[in-house]
Amino acid sequence: MALGHTYQAAGVDIDAAARFEAMIKERIASAWPGMEREIGKFAGGGPIPRGARNISISTDGVGTKILLEALTDKWYDAGKDAAAMGLVDVYVSGSNPLYMVDTFKAAKLQPELHIHAIEGLIDWCKKAGCVLVGGETAELPGMFAHDWIVDLDVTVVGFPSTALTYAPVEPGQQVYGWPSHGPASNGFSLVRNIFGLYPVSNAGLSRRKLTKYYRELGETLAEALLWPTPIWISEVEEQRKRGVKFSGHAHITGGGMLENIPRILPSHCAVVIDRSRWARPPIFRLTQDVGAVSNAEMDKVFNQGIMMISIVHPSGTAMNSPDALLVGEVVRRKDADDSQVEMTGAYLDF
Repeated sequence: MALGHTYQAAGVDIDAAARFEAMIKERIASAWPGMEREIGKFAGGGPIPRGARNISISTDGVGTKILLEALTDKWYDAGKDAAAMGLVDVYVSGSNPLYMVDTFKAAKLQPELHIHAIEGLIDWCKKAGCVLVGGETAELPGMFAHDWIVDLDVTVVGFPSTALTYAPVEPGQQVYGWPSHGPASNGFSLVRNIFGLYPVSNAGLSRRKLTKYYRELGETLAEALLWPTPIWISEVEEQRKRGVKFSGHAHITGGGMLENIPRILPSHCAVVIDRSRWARPPIFRLTQDVGAVSNAEMDKVFNQGIMMISIVHPSGTAMNSPDALLVGEVVRRKDADDSQVEMTGAYLDF
């Protein structure tokens, strides 16, 4: 009698999934002894901080940047990218990020390669004081155009902290920026369009373009584009514990400073950002030149070398960090129809 259909023949390798889970458990046990017991349950979890009455939740992912990371085997950096997007969003909301779960979707699961993405998640969680307590691994044949394509998302749970309570934002306060080495995890649909990186249709050609060395960059295109998304939580916390009083933080992700800073401003305030206060990483100038992208479009899409914005209240200790850059100030908004972010000056690379 002929054998019937099997899940493996349909493209789903249950044994690979079990091996992947075992590898994850091993790494969780090394990072947070005892928490590996949360892996493999229907849901992971942990204790709620004493006195907590509310919860903060953020979900995010790597976006199309992960296509380029898959092509160049930068799995570890892909994990950092996904983690940073969720962790910092929760932190700037005034909460300590405590727990994370992930969703790793692959056309074809390759445990020995893909485990490095989980390692990236774990390392950035540890840096932010968070714990990876579970997630979902899904092998999805037929969902993606090619068997090397993956997607990675995270959900982060945090709890508000009185230590992170912000002072009111008022005109006259200083605005500091925490840098990014490149585009982080945003704007890659435009980047791929500009540099002709269409891996779904021609992976080999995209790999060759990514390995091209650019004199303007001092490195390859892949090296410049695929720096992992930084998290500045520990550095900001160091300043807070020194006595710096913050009026808010903004995570500069999709939409750049123009769309993200207003999320923390009261209606009567605006922020003036001076572009000449910092040097953009050269990948931004190259992207702008190759794509003939306007300043306005660049500011609307990219972080322009600033990953996080902090507004400092004058009643606290002065900022004293070699990483934080004074990039602007809070002003009174003249009219309700005016933009809440004004970009002035020219970037130093022009």
